[in-house]
Amino acid sequence: MSMVFVNLSTPQERLKYLVDQKANGIAADFAREIGIQPATFHNYLKGRPPSFEVLSGLRSVYAININWLIDGKGEIYGDVPAKNEDLAMDLEILRRIIKWVEDRLEREGKELIPDKKARFIALAYEYFTSPEEGNEVDDKGMNQLFRLVV
Repeated sequence: MSMVFVNLSTPQERLKYLVDQKANGIAADFAREIGIQPATFHNYLKGRPPSFEVLSGLRSVYAININWLIDGKGEIYGDVPAKNEDLAMDLEILRRIIKWVEDRLEREGKELIPDKKARFIALAYEYFTSPEEGNEVDDKGMNQLFRLVV
């Protein structure tokens, strides 16, 4: 598999690039392909952070490297793990992510429904266990992901 690197400075530029590459520049077609309404997708192109559902759709439909979409680091395309793949988890990273989430929600007096909290933790885990990011759970990365989900 050949490596593809593209330097675009914002997530919106990266989304537009994907629309050009995968849907001949037609954002509505791209949106429907990843399972969302075109009007919703246009909000993401204008700067609204993509929801977890959009990130998940991009990953499952086009094998987009979510880290690349969020911060421009790494390859555009990554391998989507097989559904039955045995996952070896780094429990220390998972513990730090869960603690960060719990502390942040308590500090802000917020609550997340369990499904949304689980999705955030899964996204953060994937982000912090990627080869580009390493294993250091930091506030900058967590805050960036938190804004996408909450």
